[in-house]
Amino acid sequence: MSQVFQYNRGKLDWKIEMNYLQDYVNALKMVVLPEQKTIIVNPESYFVYVSPLLMEKNNVLGIDLSVATYDSLPAIQQISESCIQEDVECLKNRQIQQYITSQNYDGEIQLYLKQKTPLVDPNIDQAVGVRVDFFPIFSLGHFKPYINNHIVKYDNLGFTNQKRLKLELTEIEELIVFLLIMHAKPKVVTHHLNMIMHKDTAVSTVRNIIHQQLLRKFEVLTVEDLIDKAIFFGYDTILPRIMVEQFSIRIV
Repeated sequence: MSQVFQYNRGKLDWKIEMNYLQDYVNALKMVVLPEQKTIIVNPESYFVYVSPLLMEKNNVLGIDLSVATYDSLPAIQQISESCIQEDVECLKNRQIQQYITSQNYDGEIQLYLKQKTPLVDPNIDQAVGVRVDFFPIFSLGHFKPYINNHIVKYDNLGFTNQKRLKLELTEIEELIVFLLIMHAKPKVVTHHLNMIMHKDTAVSTVRNIIHQQLLRKFEVLTVEDLIDKAIFFGYDTILPRIMVEQFSIRIV
């Protein structure tokens, strides 16, 4: 008898859970903006809602959401497994997470700030889904906490973007500059470099590249000056060659 009750209770909880998500989706549909890129998933990472713009840009209008998940969207299907793992962590910790991520639209790579918000049903005090929002990124400089006054010095010297073309950076150097602009520390830079390039680079190697190669190439003395000068030369608006594939890097 208790097993029957437990089974029925499980069905009841699932029904309450789905009702809360559906109520949330119905409310969202009333206020969603045309340019909004939003996904709502259930605890198994199946879609409950995909905003019209995402459906259109991925050419999946009319898709059956009940059996669709991240690999159903061509622009992010390469990182579908990591997206699901992100959901698991978000549901477990019940905390907002933010990532720098990319979407690939027919070879055109677009950068986004991806925010994952756990949806908690107050009736049962349980995380019943995840809201995923994508905000376009036009400059990685936005993710640097500050740009100090040294950048004025470079402006007065009359540097132009022509200088950038003369800096011959390796693919690894480009990636390190990309991550430094987001104010990542060498240990974090090494972690993401190894994940993206499938390497086993040591933190000491990354530090050597920064201090022995990049500081010299950018003609600066400190990492802060390197970041400022890289932004001034426009490296906050270009994607490293190695990042032609889809990726997702957590920042919060």
